Amino acid sequence: MFNTVEGNTTFYRVPDAETVRRWREAVAGTGFRFSFKIPQLITHERRPDWHQLSAFMAVMEPLAEHLGPFLVQCPARLGPDDMGALERLFEALPREHRYALELRHLDFFREPALVEPLLEKTGAGRVMFDSRPIYRGDSQHPEVLAARHKKPDVPLLDTVYNGLAYARVVLHPDSRHNGQYVEEWLARMTQYMAAGHDCYFMMHCPNNQHCPAFAEDFHTALRARCSLPPLPPWPMPRQDALF
Repeated sequence: MFNTVEGNTTFYRVPDAETVRRWREAVAGTGFRFSFKIPQLITHERRPDWHQLSAFMAVMEPLAEHLGPFLVQCPARLGPDDMGALERLFEALPREHRYALELRHLDFFREPALVEPLLEKTGAGRVMFDSRPIYRGDSQHPEVLAARHKKPDVPLLDTVYNGLAYARVVLHPDSRHNGQYVEEWLARMTQYMAAGHDCYFMMHCPNNQHCPAFAEDFHTALRARCSLPPLPPWPMPRQDALF
């Protein structure tokens, strides 16, 4: 239905070769891009498993032109004092791929310049994470109460680094609380696309069953502002073979 997906399962385990083959077959002949998370054994351990990283990259390689930027999601405990570990991680990542770095330690939001030399050196983008809808909307909504602890409450930084505009936006399950933020993101993405940036917009929700319809609405609104191809007819076809 859409032309990209964020692969969260790779955060927990490396997929087998047959699964990756099915993924490639499912998107053959399209411009679809997968954006997979680097495994947590690499990003969340004090002593990363570099063999796991090598195995992961080797397994994903058959996706070739369908590989978008890999998501390097860091734990909230990783702060400026850990820049050496972050630099070693990027030194181990294959240079032929693109990466989007998601930081959660608040010091990196108070002083964005702390990480800018690393971004300049590696050519990585910085994730623009926006969880405002669930923290400023109805905080007592049952779906928000059940999942909000998993979504960090960090300031929004919308600076684009190295031509990669990678947004992760957590919308409220009640769409009445999303209007202001959706309008802001429509304006941002229109601007980023006009500037020639490589744009990825990943839509999340405490209950992700709402996301396909929210994403379709966003795409329709974005098409009214810039040149985008139409989506296939709704409802979305089943994609059991993908997963």
